[in-house]
Order: sequence, then structure tokens, then C-alpha cells
Amino acid sequence: MADDGYVPVELRGKQLVESREWPAEHDPAECFRFRYYVQTDRDIEAVTHRIALEETTGRWIGRFAAETDTYRKARAQAVRMERYGEDEAVIEVLSPLRNVDLDADPFYQLQMLSVGGPILEFAFYNRVAFLDFELPEAFTSLFPGPRFGVRRIREMVGAGEGMPLVGTIVKPCCGLTPAEVAVRIERAVRGGAAVIKDDEKMMNPPYCPLEEKVRAVAGALRRVADETGRRALYMPHLPFRTDRLKEMAQRAVEWGAGGVMFNATLAHSLGALQVLAGDADLDVPLYAHCGGLAALTTGPRRIDARVVAKLARLCGADFFQIGVFGVADCHVNSLDSSLLGMLAATFRDPWGGLNDTVPVTAGGLAARNVGRNLEAMQHGKLGYAVALLAGSNLLDHPDGPEAGARAMWQAVEAYLQEGITDAEDLAAHARRGGLAELRALTE
Repeated sequence: MADDGYVPVELRGKQLVESREWPAEHDPAECFRFRYYVQTDRDIEAVTHRIALEETTGRWIGRFAAETDTYRKARAQAVRMERYGEDEAVIEVLSPLRNVDLDADPFYQLQMLSVGGPILEFAFYNRVAFLDFELPEAFTSLFPGPRFGVRRIREMVGAGEGMPLVGTIVKPCCGLTPAEVAVRIERAVRGGAAVIKDDEKMMNPPYCPLEEKVRAVAGALRRVADETGRRALYMPHLPFRTDRLKEMAQRAVEWGAGGVMFNATLAHSLGALQVLAGDADLDVPLYAHCGGLAALTTGPRRIDARVVAKLARLCGADFFQIGVFGVADCHVNSLDSSLLGMLAATFRDPWGGLNDTVPVTAGGLAARNVGRNLEAMQHGKLGYAVALLAGSNLLDHPDGPEAGARAMWQAVEAYLQEGITDAEDLAAHARRGGLAELRALTE
């Protein structure tokens, strides 16, 4: 399991009391390994073994016959328990790969084996969290993973090796015509924005239909490219039923979209993402929107954000929003810098043959905190492998979106050249350098 310094909320401030291990009855290389936190009023060791049993075979049913060898080989096994106090523990379970159909849907089966069974619903404990998992290589290889990775996306938009991707999110969230969307994007791209997506509240209503909007934006991007050489990636929102998602993604690309975005957390599923990522006919980046993530990752019965991030990467997310370092009044994730760091590592560190997912910092991102986020997001091999998407801060610049995008790049350069992360130091830097665009956002 990962050892990146991230501590789940259930364990913070608590000391390990005891560790117990049981010899593996199965070959670990032929098993899923699931890691859970459990708090119970009952005997914690008994609960540990019961979870392993109930999450696979359940007890043997059939008094007319003895347990079979097939049944015993199918049964999961608890192999480790780390106890914190009398009533809570982190447990690890080996679940045999032999219980799955390798020709069926790997995402569906993984979900059913790990949390789709009764583990989040059991009444014999009070709190539970699905913390992490490891997969057999034969199973990992069934997933498409991200098609692009940050290096290929940089090539698409002309970004230099190791450089961050700067962009924006179309605002206001809805209430714009296609022409108004295109104007905002065109001006932002002229200032240096390279990655742009719709806001998730943009549902392509009659006053802003998808085709007209995408064609208008595509025309604007061609105009900017012809006049300036700047290239940008625009990803419209696809709020369509799952059985129409592929069709509409293909249409959006035909109309000029460089990628597509849809909610892969609640509205659709990561399984739908997996289908699109594995489709050879759809060679564009996929932005897996995270709206609703906190409903899954917080509370007394939850799935940790690490698990969601690993699933998103397996299923093919090219972009996934994590939150913003240094922002305490917007998204829940942003309140926990260790969680943000863990998510960035989960998306970018080597994992078999999978490409990296580009972590997106958005939700309160502004020129004044760009340096803080670049400092936290540097990767040893991929450089500044992050998409810095500033919506309102960029588009609402007093001198317009073009100036807003320039201000963002000025903030990036202030960090790269002088290591500036403090907002006051950034304002002083803007004054010294006569950077009017940045001054307007920092004073």
C-alpha cells in the first residue's frame, strides 16, 4: 500500500496499539488487496475476519454437503490488522482474483468486490472507510488508463517540457450565449490560456446549444491560432445519458472540440469514462469532473479520496480536479493539504504501464496563490504536471480575460524565476516589474 505521508482522517492523532498478521492462504500475486478502516463496539478481531468472509463467499450454505475446495479457494482472507485503541483498526483483506470474469467489466467487478457488497451497510460496526487497494497485474492490464498524459497534452497546446498548463473555466456558470462563451475563451487564449473547460452547470440549454457553442469556440480558437500561433484545448460539458455519451462526444469533436468533459463521480460513473477512454475512435482528452466527490469521501461510512483517484486513473481520466493549496473558503479537499498532495501523487507517480492523469487545481485558484500551488505540485520526472484553471479570477480581470490570462502567466513566471509564493511578495514583484496585469489582481 502507498506510504506517502497521507493519514486518513480516522487515524489522525492516534497511535498504533498492536499489529497482527495471519499467514496468507492465497497467493498474494493472484489476489486483490483491500484496506479498510473499521470502528466497532464488538470484538475487533472477530469483525475483521467476518468482513473478509462476508465480502466474498459468506458462510458455507448447504447442510446436505460439506464445504468444497472451490468454496475455500474463493473465500477472502484477512491477513493484517493494525489496531488503534480497543475498538478501531485498519485491516487488509486478500480477495482471490479467481472470483472474477476477466472478459467482463473490470471496473464493475472491482467495485462489487471492494465496496459494492455490504461492507458500507453492515450494522456490526459504527464507522467504516475503504482506504486503498492493490490489484493483480493481470487485472490492472484490463483498464485503459489515461490516453494522453501530461506530456502529450503539452504537445497539443504547445507548452514547453515540464511547464504547467494554464487555463480557465467558463463563467458565469450558465446564462451565456454561444457567442459570449466564444468571446471569453478567445480573449483568454490570446493572453495565454491553453486549457479551457465548460463550467459543470453549463447544460447546453436552448439559448446556448452544444453544437452552436462548440462551433463558435472552435472558430475563435482557429482565429487565434492563425493570428498568434497559440493553441488551446477546449472541453465542453456533455450532460447526456450514458447510452448517448459516446455519440455526443464524437459529435462534439466533429464540431471542433479538442476534448470533452462529463461528471464521472455522480451523474455518470467511472465505468462510462472507462468505455470512452478505451474507444480507439475517440482520440481526445477526457476531463472527469469530480462534482459530488465529498458525498462519497466524507462521513462515517465513506470511500477515501485515494480510492476514487486510483479508480479515475485506471478508467482513463486525462484531467481530474483535486482542489487548491492555500484556499480555505471553497472546496472541502482544499482544507487538507496532505490530501491534495496524496491525490497529486496518485495521479502522477508510476503505476504499471498507465499514463499519468493531470491533476487540476481549481476552485479558488487565483494569481495570488499560483506560486503556492506550483511549489506543491512539482513532480520529479514530469515537472509542473498540473493544470492551473482559474475561472472567475482570470475572466473577471478589470481589463478583461486576455489580461487575466497574462496575469496568471506573470504569477507563474514569478515563481519559476524567483520562487515567489507569498501574495504580498507577488504584489511587490508586480510593482517592481511594471506588470500591470498582475498588479490588478494582487493589490
